[in-house]
Amino acid sequence: MVNKMNITAIIVTYNRDSKLKASIDSLYKGLRAPDNVVIVNNASTDNTQTVIDELCVEYSSIHVVQSKKNIGGAGGFCLGLAAAYKIGATHFWIMDDDGLAVDSSLSNLVRGYETLNAMHKVGFVCSKVDWVDGNICEMNQPETSWNWMRVYKKEEPYIQIQACSFVSCFFSRDILEESGLPLKDFFIWFDDSEFTRRLSRNYPCFAILDSVVIHDTPINQGVYFGAVNDANIWKYSYGAANEAWYRFKKESVLHGLLFVTQKNIDMHRGKVSYKNRLKINKKFISGVLTSHKIQKVQDFKLEDYTVNEK
Repeated sequence: MVNKMNITAIIVTYNRDSKLKASIDSLYKGLRAPDNVVIVNNASTDNTQTVIDELCVEYSSIHVVQSKKNIGGAGGFCLGLAAAYKIGATHFWIMDDDGLAVDSSLSNLVRGYETLNAMHKVGFVCSKVDWVDGNICEMNQPETSWNWMRVYKKEEPYIQIQACSFVSCFFSRDILEESGLPLKDFFIWFDDSEFTRRLSRNYPCFAILDSVVIHDTPINQGVYFGAVNDANIWKYSYGAANEAWYRFKKESVLHGLLFVTQKNIDMHRGKVSYKNRLKINKKFISGVLTSHKIQKVQDFKLEDYTVNEK
């Protein structure tokens, strides 16, 4: 089965010229490298394009997708997945542009995937995400299932999960065809959680703990609504609207109310200003009132969103 795999890694980048090369280099230096790499340039305004041009000279299997405008990580991953699908990928490996693979990241991920997929069709697998100092990366820990220890063995350290981030997420072509693309209108935040939860509702999904990637974020900090301030509220606003939509529309009104209540408690404990609390609560409401439609990869028209491909 390994020889039949055509694995395409997908990297969405926006103004990360200082980190993109290290991320791409790490993919190609592994014990197993992806067969292709799709880089989505999300209308960067820094030196990103020059870095991409140099990478294309160094690695012939890179495919570049130029977005007409910045459509966020969610939209960018839709473009990347659609492009990878178009070039015939059988499996997709989603990574971040500040993520770093180590020697065994992909090889162990594939080995775990094949072992588990031989027992039961798998929705997705993900890696264990560490920070640069070797500790876990707080913002990228997967959400375990109630029976998370069911398949765990010392020699096969795999645990069952129901959601993960897009920092090293691996799944197959037929799963993507069946489940549809991430919700591009989410822009950022919770697009990965919604997508992976969608997959885990139908198939068992797993974290492969001996597949490790490094997330080179500025600080090692999880998501906490008590940290909302004037500088980051734009990002938390997406999180508030997107997750409120999911909790109310895909779970239940009770789940939604519990979510909103807990986030307000967090903002109170974090002494978030009343002005910013009001803004976040307005986003909760707007999220509930919004409609989102899942788009099939087979129907996605890259030309509607891209300048060109090469």
